[in-house]
Order: sequence, then structure tokens, then C-alpha cells
Amino acid sequence: MKSTAKTLLLLFTGLIFLSCHQTSPREDLEITVLNANLVTSRYIPSFFEELRELEKQGRITVFKNGEMKKGTAVEYIMQNTIAPVDESIKKVEELKLKDDTEDLIAASREVLQYGKEIFENEYRNIAEMLDANRSQAEIDSAIHKLFKDHDREMEKKLRHLNQLAVPYAKKHDIPLNFR
Repeated sequence: MKSTAKTLLLLFTGLIFLSCHQTSPREDLEITVLNANLVTSRYIPSFFEELRELEKQGRITVFKNGEMKKGTAVEYIMQNTIAPVDESIKKVEELKLKDDTEDLIAASREVLQYGKEIFENEYRNIAEMLDANRSQAEIDSAIHKLFKDHDREMEKKLRHLNQLAVPYAKKHDIPLNFR
């Protein structure tokens, strides 16, 4: 009798522990969709216009040794595009797969991974060009090529994520607006 009571108590405690670590549908949606916004908010040509302006004014700053210091365009890209996306990928990968979140999580991961690849390669290369004071025409050409090469695939991945997010939000009565 005591072993049955102990087993039930242990089972009950385990269930409470597991339920405390489950994310809600709202949290699943926030982590998958809102974290993908880190890619879309930086995957725009104006990102480079802003970076150029910061460079022109000598105002590129990055965190070094716990304080803000003058930095390079490459350091700026590392801290403001790659590092936040890495953190978002970790958050998405930590989500527990549920019957109705598996595809949503996979689609979010695809957007984030694709964005990360672009940021680590093309964005970093363009930042290196800025740091090396390459010509405006050469930098413009690289930026144009970047978006020409990746827009279609990025749009496809984002559309897929949105097509999964909208019905998921409706199913769980979560307001979701895309702008």
C-alpha cells in the first residue's frame, strides 16, 4: 500500500513538473513567429543605409567587455543580426514538439536558419566592404545582388510560416496581425 502511494505521489509530482515546463499555445506562437521577425526586421535594404549612415558619422557602436565602444561594421553585423538570430534559434529549438506545433516550429527554424546564413555570409561580406572603404558602386552592387538572389526564397519561407501561424492562432483563439 505504501509503495502504491509513493508511486502515485511520484507520478503526480512528475506530471506537475512536466506541466510547468510546457509552453502555452500563445508562447509557442510568440517564440516561433515573433522571433522570426528578427530576420525580417533586418533583411531589408534600408538596414545597409542605416549602417552606412552610422559609419559615415563614426557612430557604429558595439558591446565590448561590458560597455559600449566604437566598433566596425563587421562587429555590428555580428552583434545586431547574427547573435540575436542565434538566440532565437535556440529558443525555437527548445520548444517541445506537440501535435500542432511540429510544422510551425520547423517553418520558424527554416526562416531563422536561412536568415542566419545570409547574415553570416552576404551581410558579413558587405560589412567587410564597408570597413575596407570599398566604392559605393561596389557595395550597392553587392546589396542589390544579395536581395536579388534571396528575396524569392525568403518570401517563400516567410509565407509558409505565416500560412501555418494563422490557422494555429485561430485554433487557439490568439489574435495575430501581420503588417
